[in-house]
Amino acid sequence: MKFGSSQDDWKSFKVSDLLEFFPTNSLSWDNLEYNTDGHYNLHYGIIHKGNSNRLDLSNHILPNIKSEFDSDKFSICKNGDIVFADASEDTNDIGKAIEFVNCDDKKVVCGLHTIHGRDKLNLTFVGFKGFAFSSSKFQNQIRRLGQGTKVYSISEKNFKDCSIDIPPINEQVKITQILTLIDEKIIIEMKMLRKLNAQKTSLLKNLFI
Repeated sequence: MKFGSSQDDWKSFKVSDLLEFFPTNSLSWDNLEYNTDGHYNLHYGIIHKGNSNRLDLSNHILPNIKSEFDSDKFSICKNGDIVFADASEDTNDIGKAIEFVNCDDKKVVCGLHTIHGRDKLNLTFVGFKGFAFSSSKFQNQIRRLGQGTKVYSISEKNFKDCSIDIPPINEQVKITQILTLIDEKIIIEMKMLRKLNAQKTSLLKNLFI
């Protein structure tokens, strides 16, 4: 589906040329807690658990780092930063990506088994990267590079062998808008499905007594 630009307008980039990478921490769930003043921390388990490739911090709550493990030396995430899960027991989830949106007023850092990247060329619209790096074309590259036996993993070095196609900004905006609307529709439908399942459970319990 195209929104005005031709395929010739899309440019291919090595991911390592497009993104600048930042250090992440190795804190486990035991080092985290909710509703405190510590840095917000994105654990790779949250990436695997979520169904969206956008992490909107205006309506999503992340755990905080416990004070004894917190530090001012952590790299703070910015709006539009992309984060990859670098390990998974399933090849389909290796390299799963999520993009930060609406996070500029929050001190968020990336945690265990994550790779934290930022568009150093300023070529991408906020929200687009989450969809682009979740595309089958990119994810198939990651699956071929995953290493391990029971647990599959990737590293920043792997991105030298991966490429990503980037259209003009106006195309990115339109792609992001329509895919975001579909995501919002999915969320509404999932909520409705949970309500219907609860209603069914209640009826089964009360009808067959």
